[in-house]
Amino acid sequence: MVSATSIESRDQEGLYPIRHVCAETGVNDVTLRAWERRYGLIRPQRTPKGHRLYSNEDIALIKRILELLEQGIPVSQVHRVLAEEPADLLSATPLAPEPMRSSDAPGVAPHTQDPLTQALYRAVANLDIVELERTYDRLVMRHGWDGLHEHAFLEVYQHLREEARHEPGGEARLAVFAAWATAAFADQLRSALRTCDGPFRPFLALGGGQQQVTALLLQLACARLGVGTLSIIDATTPEALDILVERQEAPAIVIHASTQLLRSPELSRVEAILGRPGVPCFLAGSAAPELARRHHGREIEILPDHPLHAANRLLEQVPGQAQ
Repeated sequence: MVSATSIESRDQEGLYPIRHVCAETGVNDVTLRAWERRYGLIRPQRTPKGHRLYSNEDIALIKRILELLEQGIPVSQVHRVLAEEPADLLSATPLAPEPMRSSDAPGVAPHTQDPLTQALYRAVANLDIVELERTYDRLVMRHGWDGLHEHAFLEVYQHLREEARHEPGGEARLAVFAAWATAAFADQLRSALRTCDGPFRPFLALGGGQQQVTALLLQLACARLGVGTLSIIDATTPEALDILVERQEAPAIVIHASTQLLRSPELSRVEAILGRPGVPCFLAGSAAPELARRHHGREIEILPDHPLHAANRLLEQVPGQAQ
């Protein structure tokens, strides 16, 4: 077993924990682990307890990987490019570690100051799906998911919705972005949910349309806080929902619905769910205020509009305790 003293000596010898590397390079910890496990791009050392330690050479390599990604090289091809580069390319200019930058969220740049956010909108505006995918990859690799997607993507989405109200071109851009984002976020959600231990809250995403994007953003924000959700795309019967709640030991259910639900045959099932005694129900989406006014036999609460704030509210919930 290695003592704390020996670990400190390793730091002094030029090995740095993952939080330091995140702050220095601007790459989040989830991405660093993916580069290691999925792509074999970096191989940090490990402490006896399994914590990663990175050398100056590792940090230089990470910065080189970022350069290649910025050039538009897919992460799946980076390993081949690195293998073809001279072996002394990184060691020719050794990099001393920079001091850790102070930030509320190390390794995450404010989206309003990041040109990639503007690049994302430009790709959508040009209806360029290939560039949209590349920009998305760079955004995730550079900043990860700690809040950036909610802020940046929600800002772009809301801007596109406003444009769609005024001209057909705006409608086209919104349709493309919503379809692309739904697929991209669903894929990311599957990965994020693997880190959640439960209990999983049944999450009814109803009403369809482009508000599926905001429903997925809410689920992603929840998953990163460890709040797992179980996606249900059709309104189920109250009895079936009770079975899900019991099996999952869920402390609550979430209904995210657009106003389309209010004109849908599914409304009667949702009203039956709200009217049935059971665990608390959190409402989100544009239909939430109207649903909250319907008769209900369980505790009802409307979540904040912003996905991050809504996720934090769900995290605060204490199972079995009145809200």
